[in-house]
Amino acid sequence: MPPRDDEDLYGGYDEGSNPLSNTGGSGMFQALGSDPIPPGTAMQVPGTAMKTYVAPGTAARGAGPADQARPMTSVRGAGFTSAPNKKFDPMNQGRKEGGASLLKKADVSVEEQAKDMEKKVHEVLEQSALMTHKEDFAAGLEKAMEARKRERALTKFREGNGLSDQVNIDLTYAIDFNLAVCYHANRDYQEALDHFTAIVKNKAYTQSGRLRVNMGNIYFEQKKYSSAIKMYRMALDQIPSTAKEVRFKIMRNIGLSFVRMGQYQDAMQSFSTVMENVPDHQTGYNLVICAYALGNVEAMRQAFLSLVEVPGYEDDKAEDELDEDEDEDVVQDDGLRDELKKRQNYIAKVITNSAKLIAEKIDRNGFEAGYDWCVSCLRDAGHVKLANEVHLAKASKFLACKEFEAAISVFKEFEKKSARIKARAATNLAFLYGLEGEVDQAEKYAELALKSDRYNARAYVNKANVAVEKGDLEGARALYNEAAGIEPYCVEAIFNLGLVNLRMGDTQYALAAFKKLHAMLPDNTEVIYQIANCYDLLANQTGDFKATVKWYEMLSSLVPNDPGVLAKLGAIHARFDDDIKALHYYQESHRVFPVNMDVLSWLGAYHVKNEVYEKAIPYFDLASRIQPQEVKWALMVASCYRRIGAFPQALAKYKEIHILHPEDMECLRYLVHLCTELGRRDDAQDYITKLRKAEKNQQAEATAVATRMQAAAAAEQEGERFVDDGPDMGGSAPAARGKKVVAKTEASKDDDWGNEELGDDLLPM
Repeated sequence: MPPRDDEDLYGGYDEGSNPLSNTGGSGMFQALGSDPIPPGTAMQVPGTAMKTYVAPGTAARGAGPADQARPMTSVRGAGFTSAPNKKFDPMNQGRKEGGASLLKKADVSVEEQAKDMEKKVHEVLEQSALMTHKEDFAAGLEKAMEARKRERALTKFREGNGLSDQVNIDLTYAIDFNLAVCYHANRDYQEALDHFTAIVKNKAYTQSGRLRVNMGNIYFEQKKYSSAIKMYRMALDQIPSTAKEVRFKIMRNIGLSFVRMGQYQDAMQSFSTVMENVPDHQTGYNLVICAYALGNVEAMRQAFLSLVEVPGYEDDKAEDELDEDEDEDVVQDDGLRDELKKRQNYIAKVITNSAKLIAEKIDRNGFEAGYDWCVSCLRDAGHVKLANEVHLAKASKFLACKEFEAAISVFKEFEKKSARIKARAATNLAFLYGLEGEVDQAEKYAELALKSDRYNARAYVNKANVAVEKGDLEGARALYNEAAGIEPYCVEAIFNLGLVNLRMGDTQYALAAFKKLHAMLPDNTEVIYQIANCYDLLANQTGDFKATVKWYEMLSSLVPNDPGVLAKLGAIHARFDDDIKALHYYQESHRVFPVNMDVLSWLGAYHVKNEVYEKAIPYFDLASRIQPQEVKWALMVASCYRRIGAFPQALAKYKEIHILHPEDMECLRYLVHLCTELGRRDDAQDYITKLRKAEKNQQAEATAVATRMQAAAAAEQEGERFVDDGPDMGGSAPAARGKKVVAKTEASKDDDWGNEELGDDLLPM
């Protein structure tokens, strides 16, 4: 190989002395590439140390260009370059002469135009599917129609340019199917059915027969169950036997249609076929419901056995065995674990609901034996956790039947179970003992529940309830706050927190708690009442009752026939001196609950105040019949008769009162007055005698009472305990009534209403 003019000759080496040579017969080193190795390049031969090859004579030249690495130029012809910021362009297409860029492309072919159009169709189709998935159905339908329009234009373009063989039939099918699905999502059922029918009848779509399932679903949503069953069966004929799971899912839909039609026997046959081939928990649950609807005990047992034999979704690590030090963030962010937990919860729900449903029917000895049978079946099938759940459901059933001792005995059986089950049982026991007033037992089991699970919000609520019973309101408030912090949607904790704040006088904090609960339960009447009550308490300080009226009116709209709410609205408007609205609400309250004495008193007083005595008489008369021992109501009736000039009726009423209350001096005074005015002097003289006798008795009784009080005061000063052993003045009730009459006579001076709010317009004439 002759050397080039610009290269130095490599020095000769002996075969044995050249460490870089691995070939013999040549005195010159040849590089592995097309060019020799430049001077100064580091080379390493296997088994040798790294050395640097230097051309002969270069060391003596000193520093200079010979010391620098020679650039590799042999690859420039292929377009490679070591210069930075330069792209590989072997054909030199990026630049023209003079450095101008090539901006224009060659003419685009028809095939490329068709491909670009098809790409845009795909993009719009994907956008439509994505919007439908995000439940933006209107926008999804709009994009689906746009995709169909673009696809039709693409097909016409290809046919017009002689590319009919390139028409994408799969894309056309996808466009039509997506459009039908979008119509279905927008509940435009007729349009969806029309499009699905067009797809099914198109012979170009060989696999479109299975879309009759979608048509069956539409008929099912329209409650046209016969048509739905017809479509499902036609779809079964189109689906091959190899698609086993799909076929039995369609059969499950047929069974559901039969259930909606009330044909439980036919539904049972469909569900039984599915359970024999591809069993699942949903179908098993439906089979149990059908057997229960038919009242077939044996079928219920068999259906439940089939349900519990369906394999569940077992976790790799049981929930009760989770390490407490495990990173909770990792567990919470695990989507697969969340999905597994969701499915496990669904299985637990359907099995416990099935047990609750059939427990009262499968055994003649009652629900207790039925629950025991279900628990035994679950344990035999290896579902220990679900057996515990059903056992807890049995205890809850005892609670519903108010068999508290039996419920307590069942809950106590869980004391030796796993931590979480024990915590749930202890929580229920604490609640039960709290209801029965056994504070110590309630506190004991609340502590046990917290020891088993320190994040049990309801256990904190039970412990706080115990603190309230013991009078530790501050401690109870702290525990309720702890429960609400653990479980923000624990309504019991938030509601009780508001009540405790009310007891402590912190009305603002109570109002904040109840408003937070109202945001969670906007239609709960108890919460709305507490909010109105808080505003009422605040209004007593500020005088602004507008918010109180607003919340009570909101409560009245939810419970329009609640007499207490109506009476409260009437009282509030009475404070505003808005008698028209107050009268309306009081009358509505009286209509719903006519025996409310406060309402009767206000209505009677209102009509007396407005001098409409004939309307006041029915209210006072009803009050006298409700409280026959209270003489004032009958006196009010008689006084109303006097005010309207019906003296005979008034006299008859006073005589009736005198028979029932012979010692009542007010009645005797009115009898004397009326008999004198009516000219019945003999009767008047008789009543005068009785009046004087009653006055003497009253005076003697008052003297005896004063004597005893003086003696008691003297004994108290001497440090002795006074014992009332005076003579009986005609019984305790008459004595008390006599004292009351004296007090009233001194206070009101013959005011027969006995109520200062009525004014002095009904004094005796």
